[in-house]
Amino acid sequence: MRKLSPTKAMSHALNSVWTFRQAAVRIALPWLPVLLLCGLANIYFAPPVQTAIFLISLIVNSSMSVSWQRFILRDEMSRPMRLDGCVLSYALSSFLLIMLATIPVALLLAIMILAAPAAVLALPAIVLVAGAIVRLSIKFPAIALGDRTFRFSDAWSASKGNMWQCIGVLMLELAIVLGGLLAAGLLSSALGQIDGTLGLLAGFAASFLLQPFFTILNASILTSLYGFFVEHRDF
Repeated sequence: MRKLSPTKAMSHALNSVWTFRQAAVRIALPWLPVLLLCGLANIYFAPPVQTAIFLISLIVNSSMSVSWQRFILRDEMSRPMRLDGCVLSYALSSFLLIMLATIPVALLLAIMILAAPAAVLALPAIVLVAGAIVRLSIKFPAIALGDRTFRFSDAWSASKGNMWQCIGVLMLELAIVLGGLLAAGLLSSALGQIDGTLGLLAGFAASFLLQPFFTILNASILTSLYGFFVEHRDF
């Protein structure tokens, strides 16, 4: 049984993003106008439209992830704005996993709100659900490679005995995401002292540009985990 080092996994993922940053830009750049329109529409339209925007964003993120994972694992640079069976399968599996995570997390949050003493038990349960989602997500690089035989159960088996290590990887990723959002908030606040509109525009631009970075980073993390657990690569 292989034991994952969360710090090594994260370092490997970050190093991949930095080393191949030009490829990451080539993958993400064509989608930026679409993400910009989705961001603006999400501000100005009601929830029914926001649902459609969420689905479009999910497909966009899936396209970037597939292109990135195929590049890292197979040294293949996909055509711009890739939309094919792999991307749609990736998006569908992502949606199913989001729904799978939403139900227990929503129930646990409801318990925390309605029965405060139970929060002590509910919070660790949410952490375990998050760790389980990370383990199941190891399937996604296989989807990107067109491997329809590798199932969620295979991802679960491959990462056996590494629940807390996967939770550690997730915590490190959340720290990076929160750090990026905090930096964007501080930039927006600082510029807002000069001009309110400038601050709002800077905050929107920063969060808009961070989205593809977070997508590529998450795809890189899953690629590292897939390489370690499934392809038995070392960092």
